[in-house]
Amino acid sequence: MRSNIFSNFASSCIYILFILSAFISLTGQSSIAQDKIELKNAKELSGRIIDGQSIREAKGDVEFFQGNVKVYCNSAIQYMATNRVELTGNVRIYQDTLTLFTDKAVYYGDERRAVCNGAVTLKDPNATLRSDNGVYTFNDAKAFFKGDVIIVNPEYRITSDELIYFRNSEESYATGNVVVTTDSAVIRADKIDFLRREGRTFARSNVRIDSDSTVIMADTATNYSNERRSVATGNVSINSINNNTVAYADRLENFERDRFTKLTSNAMLIQIEDNKDTLMINCDTMLAVRTYPESYVALSNVEIIRDNFFSKCGEAKYFKEVETISLNRQPIVWQDNLQLTGDSIYAELPGKKLQSIYAKRISGMQGSAESFAISKNDDSVYSSRFDQISGDDIVIRFDDEKISNIDVTGNARSIYFMYETGRGNGLNRIEGEELIIYFDAEEKVSKIKVISEPKGEYVPESLIQTVNRTLPGFLLRDDKPIRRFRSEM
Repeated sequence: MRSNIFSNFASSCIYILFILSAFISLTGQSSIAQDKIELKNAKELSGRIIDGQSIREAKGDVEFFQGNVKVYCNSAIQYMATNRVELTGNVRIYQDTLTLFTDKAVYYGDERRAVCNGAVTLKDPNATLRSDNGVYTFNDAKAFFKGDVIIVNPEYRITSDELIYFRNSEESYATGNVVVTTDSAVIRADKIDFLRREGRTFARSNVRIDSDSTVIMADTATNYSNERRSVATGNVSINSINNNTVAYADRLENFERDRFTKLTSNAMLIQIEDNKDTLMINCDTMLAVRTYPESYVALSNVEIIRDNFFSKCGEAKYFKEVETISLNRQPIVWQDNLQLTGDSIYAELPGKKLQSIYAKRISGMQGSAESFAISKNDDSVYSSRFDQISGDDIVIRFDDEKISNIDVTGNARSIYFMYETGRGNGLNRIEGEELIIYFDAEEKVSKIKVISEPKGEYVPESLIQTVNRTLPGFLLRDDKPIRRFRSEM
């Protein structure tokens, strides 16, 4: 009895397995049949066997389909075993809203892939692509086009040697002589990833971004079109089109809508006029504001050169329209033989000529010191003699870039050396609450005016070696900036 039960159970299991096997076989055949490329129409049809393969030749108004992919052409050769069709003449392939046009192509049914061996055009509601040849895979809506590629959309245009385009996400990855044109910028590079829906373009190698008021060049750059913002890195330069100004740095962030730029690491600005470099600013970080009044802020390790005007400081501001420079955080200025220091220095350079310099002591500031001016003698015989002025505030005025007068206020002191017929003739010490020193056309002291509490002392040449020849706080520096090329930074 038990044996019969087991026997019946085994028979039932075998029967169920047989039914399942048959069902799987039928569904598998159905699935395979569904994936086969099927011929729907042709005016002429013939079949033959080549190298053991069964092929079918169709001519005249040929139409194939595979699922939602429809194929039309003038003639075709269908390879039955490999599920492949060679298409020739007026080839058109449709899938929903996609249309693919070419003169010659191969359609691979197993991969649902079309390889176009001649000029090809892809159209969908988002864009139109054209190139010398291309491949399109229907399962992942991916196009890979090569040779004189162009993709056009009402909002952008891309040209390149090669391009990969994903229809579903509207992402384009272009290589070789790439140019992306949008409403906000024209971007050129060797490689560009254009993510249209994100509003982001990532460019690599030989990057150039042309926008309304600037041209940016760099090794890599990312443009955010929705924000009209660009970030560039590596050998960065930005050319301000309207004012002949070029800035360089290792990294740049440009806000085109606000006309504001931030440059970081090895920043340099050069303002070019009259075909020569008239202003050079080097620093760690630079902020450029291109709205009126146009200004530039240099931060950390700042060096400024303009003709024979040199300076160093921790922070500088340059206002282009009014041509003024404000220096802070241990500033120092050199002009010809003059050296000037102070807590803060302000210079006016209208018409590219130094007109006046203001050095100010800031009371209460940590490390504050008196403003100090030192003038070196041109004569090598007296090169160790330095005219000096110190006080809380110093104003130096120039006439045709030569010192015309110096006004010192607050604990004003001065040492200047006397000369007669080119020979030393002692020195003068002068003190007062305010000093005004006037200079002749040769920048020699012509008159000194002392206001309030005057004190004076003359030391003859014979005794000059017996007295202190410097004022308290005297420090002659030899670290004047030098002109450097970008490659030297």
